[in-house]
Amino acid sequence: MATAVQVHESTATSTGHAASGGRRRERLKVSLPVQVQPFDSRFIDIIDVGEVCDFTRDGLYFTTCMPHYFTGMRLIVTFPFGDQVSSHTRFLATIVRLEDRQDGSRGIAVSFLL
Repeated sequence: MATAVQVHESTATSTGHAASGGRRRERLKVSLPVQVQPFDSRFIDIIDVGEVCDFTRDGLYFTTCMPHYFTGMRLIVTFPFGDQVSSHTRFLATIVRLEDRQDGSRGIAVSFLL
């Protein structure tokens, strides 16, 4: 699994919205591993390691090949994740968007709760 960080800056307008897409927060583009586990005890044995594509302080977008996700599902997200990370931070999150990608993987947008 790759742990290289690729940061791409985007331009923000004077109102604080990102220039493209009108997002509330500017997104930081990275390529880092993330560990995702369902919060629901029925699925507690499922642990997935995906790849974060971008994030803000409000949430993140990651890709995975696992098919069990659904909109509204609550997750325990550990980010950053990996052996070379000095501090693992866990977040409670909910899935707000799912996308089927051309390469066969799924893109998942989550919003952090609390």
